[in-house]
Amino acid sequence: MPRANRMQQLLKLAQSVMREERWKEAIRLLKENSSEVETHWELSWNLGWCYFKLGRMGEARKYLARAAKLAPENHACKFGLGQVYLKTKQYKKAELILSEALRLKETHAARIGLALAYLAQGRTEEAEKTHLDGIRLKPRKSERYDRTRHFFPTSGAKLKQRE
Repeated sequence: MPRANRMQQLLKLAQSVMREERWKEAIRLLKENSSEVETHWELSWNLGWCYFKLGRMGEARKYLARAAKLAPENHACKFGLGQVYLKTKQYKKAELILSEALRLKETHAARIGLALAYLAQGRTEEAEKTHLDGIRLKPRKSERYDRTRHFFPTSGAKLKQRE
């Protein structure tokens, strides 16, 4: 079987196991095929995300960083690595990589992660601006609006007054 087909089959199988949150089984499957994982960003990302879900941040960082290196313009790779940096309290690194993720693709999750990185560094105004910019970009997305009250009570009140 050609290598590309083998990798696609492995990817589908790994994702199927991951959908059921069988993280250890997915890790075992991917580690058994380490030569494919080393050269394929999606396989590396999946392995890193499994480790992330199990709280094994060192291993998660290794594979998510590899995925980001293999696919430098991929939002998901940057986002996943940013989540590891948040969990390991490396807030400056999280800020940099999540800013990059947002540059690649506007997502609520990346924007919230970036706001959290700013908050953890005591940069409340930048965190608030980041969050409010997301609301301005997609005002009809209620999840963005609803979460404002939790992070920034005064901004939530200001937004409510505008309605």
